[in-house]
Amino acid sequence: MITGEVNMNIWAVGTDDGKSTYEIRRKWGEEGKKALVIELYPTISVENCGVLDVSTMHLINHVNDFGWKEMRIVNLYANVITKKPSISELQENSLAYIEEILEEEDIKTYDIVIAWGNSLLTHKGTTNVKIDLLSMLEEKGLDKNVKCISVEGISLKSLGVHPLYLGLHYPREKWNLMDYPLKESLEALVQSEKRDKAEKGKKVTNTAKKKGKAEGESHEHKNQDVGSGENVKTDKSIVG
Repeated sequence: MITGEVNMNIWAVGTDDGKSTYEIRRKWGEEGKKALVIELYPTISVENCGVLDVSTMHLINHVNDFGWKEMRIVNLYANVITKKPSISELQENSLAYIEEILEEEDIKTYDIVIAWGNSLLTHKGTTNVKIDLLSMLEEKGLDKNVKCISVEGISLKSLGVHPLYLGLHYPREKWNLMDYPLKESLEALVQSEKRDKAEKGKKVTNTAKKKGKAEGESHEHKNQDVGSGENVKTDKSIVG
């Protein structure tokens, strides 16, 4: 008979009012790799940092698959969200805090895991935050550290999938880390932003054209009305 034991230390960084969480860090061993997992927004405040949300639970259930002994979870946004967020709730991004972590001396020993899922794909603000973060990782020479989680049977196009999705659909399969195509993903986001700007530019131009056309037609009709009046007056003067 044997006895298993795991002791976990937990740290959290956030604001005094509990409205923002920048990081939740869990460590349960000395020998093993460290991970920086980047998700979308936190659901746990500093006051209840010992609580496991569902996403973190699924990650912890699979840390042995990755050989991790320490996991630091950060998010694109710092606002603590307890339900599906509205766009107005996602205002404070965590880029400055994440950059501090990326400048730590041992950061190149980390697995940096993109796990923000596919929510808010059309949200311009989130697209810009992703572009800024991926650019930051590239500029700091961390390309080789950037990973994403995959499982056998999932589409290879599902990059950066959220652990909640994996936990719901692949809870018992072995999870694997694969290289995240940072340059390709960054380029795709930049092109998406350019297309969005182009589309908005077209809409503005078309709106301006329609407005100009409407004003022109209105002016033309006004002139026609004035001309008709003059003709009537002229006719009357001739008859008189």
